[in-house]
Amino acid sequence: MLAGIVAAKKQSVAKAKREFPLQVLQGRLAAAPPPRPFAAALEAPGLSLIAEIKRASPSRGDFGLAIPVEELAVSYRRGGARAISVLTEEQYFYGSVADLLAVRRAVDLPVLRKDFIVDRWQLFETRLLPADAVLLIAALLPGKLLAEFLQLCQSLGLAALVETHNAEEVQHALSAGAKIIGVNNRNLHTFEIDPGLTGRMAGLIPAGVLLVSESGLVTAADVSRAAAAGAKAVLVGEALVRAADPVEAARILMGEA
Repeated sequence: MLAGIVAAKKQSVAKAKREFPLQVLQGRLAAAPPPRPFAAALEAPGLSLIAEIKRASPSRGDFGLAIPVEELAVSYRRGGARAISVLTEEQYFYGSVADLLAVRRAVDLPVLRKDFIVDRWQLFETRLLPADAVLLIAALLPGKLLAEFLQLCQSLGLAALVETHNAEEVQHALSAGAKIIGVNNRNLHTFEIDPGLTGRMAGLIPAGVLLVSESGLVTAADVSRAAAAGAKAVLVGEALVRAADPVEAARILMGEA
């Protein structure tokens, strides 16, 4: 499944690059609004919630999102989220850059673009949307490519959340200079959840690098377990998207209700 997602993404990026060459994007950077402080939001006292807006997933199907994404973003803000993640991948997750634009207009929180970033062109696009942070998947950026993308993010003013799933990927992220590392408890190849993965990876991540636990966080107990393992933030999507009352769901999840 992952290979199919990446292949489709490379095709769509190639088409977009023909329509909007890199030089065009570079020429528009000066007009981009200043980024909101993603890392600082997560470093605030206590455990931080990155609440995610996603319409579907390959493993779970269509979530049947019944309200506009901007309303959901406002609910997340009221529920205590410190940042919002927006899925923009279209074919498999039914997302769009329009969703991200709507969310950023609706709330004053930092917005993370979650997609499959395989080309530096996408980083310029991300900054211009404008997003404040971007997800980089360590497994998709081998060798020096991850370090190059991180350096480009820094020059563009984009925060980068580097997603990992095993010890090798954590080391790859650290060697590349990642300052925010996510541990995805879901295997991107099988989509199986390993609830203990964040705890096992936490010991590999040194002080000064911010740890985010991603996926499989459904209950307040799940979130507490991630915090006890050393996570400074949790990224939660489906449990909030499917909730009848996202405000209350976010507060309960974070132990504030």
